[in-house]
This record gives sequence, C-alpha cells and structure tokens, in this order.
Amino acid sequence: MAVLNREEVWKRTYACWMGKNAGGTLGAPVEGQPGPHNFDWYPKLQEGGIPNDDLEMQLVWLDAVKRNNWQINANVLAQAWLTHIGYNWCEYGFAKRNLRWGLLPPLSGAYDNDFWNDCMGSPIRSEIWACLAPASPRIAVRFAFEDAIVDHAGGEGVWGEMFNAALESIVFVKHDLDEALDLALAFIPPDCQIAQAISDTRKWWRELKDWRKVRERIAEKYWHREPTHAPQNLAFTVLGLLASEGDFGKAITTAVNCGQDTDCTGATAGSVMGILLGEVPKKWAEPLGETIATNLSWGGIRNIVPLPNVRVLTDEVVDAAQRILAWHGAPILIADAPTDLTGLPEDWFKPDEGIYELWERNRNPWRVDFALNAVQVGVDYRDLPTINPETPKTVAIWLRNREPVPLNVTLTWDVPNGWQVEPVSSSVTLPAKGVVGTNNVAHVNFVIHAPTQLPQTQTLWCQVRVHDRPAEVAIPVTLIGERRWLIRRNGGEWRTEWVKDSQLPLERWFGGKPGVVEGRIWVQSPATMQVVIGFPCNAAFKLEFNGTQVLSAHQPDFLVRPGQQGPASHYAQVTMKQGWNEIAVRIERHDQPVDAYLLFTDPSDLHRHLTDIVLTQVP
Repeated sequence: MAVLNREEVWKRTYACWMGKNAGGTLGAPVEGQPGPHNFDWYPKLQEGGIPNDDLEMQLVWLDAVKRNNWQINANVLAQAWLTHIGYNWCEYGFAKRNLRWGLLPPLSGAYDNDFWNDCMGSPIRSEIWACLAPASPRIAVRFAFEDAIVDHAGGEGVWGEMFNAALESIVFVKHDLDEALDLALAFIPPDCQIAQAISDTRKWWRELKDWRKVRERIAEKYWHREPTHAPQNLAFTVLGLLASEGDFGKAITTAVNCGQDTDCTGATAGSVMGILLGEVPKKWAEPLGETIATNLSWGGIRNIVPLPNVRVLTDEVVDAAQRILAWHGAPILIADAPTDLTGLPEDWFKPDEGIYELWERNRNPWRVDFALNAVQVGVDYRDLPTINPETPKTVAIWLRNREPVPLNVTLTWDVPNGWQVEPVSSSVTLPAKGVVGTNNVAHVNFVIHAPTQLPQTQTLWCQVRVHDRPAEVAIPVTLIGERRWLIRRNGGEWRTEWVKDSQLPLERWFGGKPGVVEGRIWVQSPATMQVVIGFPCNAAFKLEFNGTQVLSAHQPDFLVRPGQQGPASHYAQVTMKQGWNEIAVRIERHDQPVDAYLLFTDPSDLHRHLTDIVLTQVP
C-alpha cells in the first residue's frame, strides 16, 4: 500500500484553492475580452477575492459527496444542480431545463446544447475531484466525467474537465510539468480538439519560447468568437503553465493575458501551480485573505451553508479524500507517515479500460444507464430524445447480465393514454457473465408512437422483471415533444414542420438560397405570466407576439449564441396570457447562411428556462 503524507496533501490542497482564488480574481474583471492583455497584478481587489461559479459550484459538489456517503455519479450531481445552483445562463440553463423535463444525464447535457457543450462550464469544476483523489487520476477522471456529462455530454467540455482533473491529481506527486502533461493527455482521446490544441501549444512553446507568439499560433488555429469555447482556453491555460518556469505569478498572468475566458484560465492555472508548488506566494495570497467569496446573497448558489474559509474547506476535502480512496479500493492512503509510492502498480498513472469506456459514452451521449442488482439496464435513444405524432421513435433497451448464471428478463411497458409501444412486452435470456464464447449483452428494440395531442414532455415506464429474482423495477424513458411550426417560403403554401429543439433549421427551410421564410408557432401557457422571448438571429427578421411586433433586427455579423438574455433587438419581455399565444416570425436570407433560436425564460428567476409551456400543438 502506497502512502501520501497527510500534511503534504493538506498543504497542496490548500494551495490549490488559494491558487484558484488568485487566478480567478486576476482574470474576472476582463472575462470575455479577447486580449491580449498586459497585467502583472490584480486589476481589481476585494477581501476574499471575486466570487465566481468556478469555486462556488465545487462547494456544492463537496456537500453532495458528504451527503451521499462518498459515492458520486451524474444523477447525484443532477439533484444538487436543481437544489443548489441558481445560475441559468448558457449550458447551465439548458441542462437544468432538461433535468426539470425529466431527462437524466447524459441526455441533460447533450439535448439542445450543441453550442454550449464545447464550452468551459465543466472544465472549471475539476479541482474538487483531483483533491478528493490525489495521485489517483483514474478516480479523479471518473468523477470529472460524471460531473461534466450533466451539462456538457457529447462535447469538448467533458474532455476538458477530464484532462484538468487528471493533471491536477497527477501533480500532487509528479512535479515535472512535461511528464505530468504527458500522463494527463493520455486520459482524453488524442483526436479531440482539446488534446490537439494542448499538443500544438506544447510544440509551439518548444519552438518559440515566447508566449505572445504562441498565443498568436493558438488564435490562428483554435480561435472561436465564443469566449468560453474550451479548446482555445485549455490551450491558454497550458501556455500559462509552460511559460511560468515554476513561477506562480507568471503562470496566472500569462493565462489571463491571453484573453477570452480569463477568470477560468487564470483560476485553473493557479490551482495547478498551487498543487505543483505546494504554496501560493504571499504576494498573491495575502491581499485576498482566506475568506471564500460567494454569490449566495443573490442566488448564484442556494440552500447551502457556505464554508467560512479556505482552511475549513481544505480540512473537509482532505478528510473526504481519505474516505474516498478507501471506498474505491485505491492502493494508496493518506496517513501521518512519509510519502511512499513504491506500493503503487506501475500503470497507476495511466488510463485503464474503464477510462476508454467513458470515451465511448461521451461519443454516444444518447444512452442512459441504470445499474440494477442482477442486470445493468440502459435506454439507448439512438439520437435526440424527441418525438412527434407523424414519426415513430425507436429506442433500444440494453441489458447486461452481472451474474455468473443465465438470467431470463421480461420487459413490459406502462403506456399512457394515447401512446403506443410495439411490442408492449418482450422477453430475453441473458447468458451468464464471464462465460467464454457467449455475449451477456442484449438489445431489445421498441417502437413508440405519440398521440396527436402531443404534450411537451412525456415519461413512459418500462418494467424490468428478472425471473426468479425478488425485485421488479421500472425505468423511465422520457421523450420531448417536437415543436410544431407552420412555415412557408416566398409566400407559398403553409406546411407543418416539426423542429427538434430550440434551433430553427433555417438553411433547410431556405434550401440554402436567398428568400423569405415566414413561421408561426403557438404557445400554450398554464397561466398569465411575464416571459422573456429570445430570438438570437443573424438575418433580417421581425417577430410578432399575439399580433404585436416586439422584435426586429438585421445584424449579419451577430454571434448567434443561444442564451437567456442579450441585446434588446433580440430579446423582449412580454405578458403571456393563459391559454394560447401566437408567435409569427419573418426571416429574410441574403447570400450568407442564417441561424436562429427561439427561447423562453422567466425574467424573475435569473432567466430560468420555462418548462411548463407547450409548443407542440396548433389550437
């Protein structure tokens, strides 16, 4: 059994949080600005640093870990999201809406989230997993994966959090940065954009040894107009580490001076350097103190008692790490003895088969798994979890025998009124686990038909009965009703178009040619309420709500980013009446491709996405 000295782990964990606070405070005032900058000190200072979601959310994750007896998975974190996280912008908002609709991870992070799942919301949450699994990257990366798929499944954001967690876990004991980067990169697919951006950054640094010139190279190849796009920002973070030459201040200032998502790049560079060095220089730490600044007062995080300072946070994390390493059977313990890694397996810092399975899960985020006692069950949606009355939806129930004996399993559907499933029941025999020459996995296909009066969401239940076993369970299959639009092009006939998510398929409607498309959609509201309608669009458009024009814009260079709020020409607050409301849009395409989203949010609750309106029917 290998040993990590408890005092040493405490010191590096403390430095991780202090470093994250310092880097985040340095970068927060210029967040989203493209750069390059020329900072060598905090542009803004306040006691405890500047609150940011990077650190706040990890306080929530620590609370979830403790309350769930050191066991953590995406479903546990999903509950924490809904109970404690007030933020609704960007990927956070889409994921929380999906969860409230009934979509479990990874569907919650994949559905209607194509724009945001490549962004930085999850890579910034990696430190808690590394500190809970120091010198144990396999465990840290698994935790990071479960965290990331809640709001980034299928995207680069997952790879970013996995990489960061691996690197931060490794540098607890591997203090050669190049070696640590090599080891961490092995935990993500080499063909993902983040791995390529980091590899390019390392190559360019060896060639140029000038951070400004390397930044130019990164910008040439990986620049994205969205400041939070993950590949460019992970590259900037690594550039800060490489350019530091062991100097904490150089690391965070270089990362921040590269621009874009500066609070996040600075914070991650600071946390890595804190762990690596085992301390944060007084110059950077003392002005901030040990207070943990949060946005609890205005609802960024909710329903939680914040920890008073970084020392208490460190105490709790180290205590939890001792339990987690033991719980997961790691060949390493935290003790009051000298650090001794001789008891570790030779491949301990390399990925195992379980990590490669996570790669496949992120590449196919449309399957939800349930681990039952005797069998593992998964619902494979094959694609988006949507349905309309004209197009049946095929799903597969995936079964794996976990026992060393054959099992007979019957699947029976509980079907709501108006819905049909074919077949309604099916039985399958699963060969025993571990028998050579047999496959203990089965896929059973079912075809689901939706009613004409399609609800916005519907959960069907599939009962799983394992014969001669004491338990029978039902697993949820949640489907989102597609949005029913009436559209016409260039004044032609109106026709029904089913739209699978918030993004309008305008290029398909236009046929890639100039012209005019008109669209009408009806919104059924359960009550009269104030609503923000968003229509981010890069074409000339007008939008009417219940016969009154409320939006109009023509900004061809507009970055179409689905969000909760933006310029007044693309967002308007209106009174939605109880019952039916009509939205009519007119969009004009010229020579360039066009894009648009239709969004509805609550202006009174940090612009929370609305989930109780219906967009699937025509009155």
